[in-house]
Amino acid sequence: MLSMRLPIISAMLLWTPDLVAAERSTGDWRGTWNWDGLLLFNLGVLWWLYGRGLSQVWKSAGVGRGISRGQAVAFQVGLLAIFVALVSPLAALSDVLASAHMAQHLLLTMVAAPLLVLGAPALAVTWGVPKNWRPSIGAWRRKTTPIRQLLWQPFVVWMIFAITLWVWHLPALYNAALDRPILHDLEHVTMFVAAFLFWRVILEPMTRQRLHPVPAALYLFTASLHAAALGVFLTFAPAAWYDYAATTGDFGFTPLEDQQLAGMLMWMPGCLIFLIAAAALLIAWLDGETQADLAG
Repeated sequence: MLSMRLPIISAMLLWTPDLVAAERSTGDWRGTWNWDGLLLFNLGVLWWLYGRGLSQVWKSAGVGRGISRGQAVAFQVGLLAIFVALVSPLAALSDVLASAHMAQHLLLTMVAAPLLVLGAPALAVTWGVPKNWRPSIGAWRRKTTPIRQLLWQPFVVWMIFAITLWVWHLPALYNAALDRPILHDLEHVTMFVAAFLFWRVILEPMTRQRLHPVPAALYLFTASLHAAALGVFLTFAPAAWYDYAATTGDFGFTPLEDQQLAGMLMWMPGCLIFLIAAAALLIAWLDGETQADLAG
């Protein structure tokens, strides 16, 4: 249900178009919140739509059925992660420190995306949209079946996620995004959508297209390798790649030290999330197999 539409709807959360060149200043970043009206509106719409659908599901099936309480909490925490990444002072800090920018990206791709997937948003949104919209959605689904099927292929979405991650960390594109808000917004949208598709293949609770835990663990392990490689390159680069020379000094960093911290964030906690997820999937599968053997 809405299996391809959800990444598109979710991408609206991050889209706050602004064509004006960015002014990057350290200033008092602690008190700088990004109260962008469009961003807050989109967050509110998705929160309301999910809540409306959840209410309808629980009214029909019973509280905790169809969508569990844990899944509902996961979705809310995922939205909170987006809020922290894009609205809190971290958003302002990410304009002046590469390490903060990396933390922002990790929140979007390694925290918010998997938590939103775990929340079963497709089911909730299907129940949440007005009934007279559903025939149009069904027609759209039929027309886009080949594309939707393609975006369930593990190798395809693995590659989309890897390419998106690496391309946006190329110095020329990364620095261009720092100075052009419209490009920065596009960076957030594409990284989030790619991550949503990546995690959906292994975590989506409402489909049989989800990968078996064993290949899912391999899928996550190989993703951790390319993410670790990016972190290593950032950490051990002989010179800074990114244009933070005018801002890092206020925090006691050189641009290279700031980049090294960003690389370590990607290399260690970032990659650890992949490995923890792989271990959790395998443990849950083995526990299920053991319980089945005991019952047999």
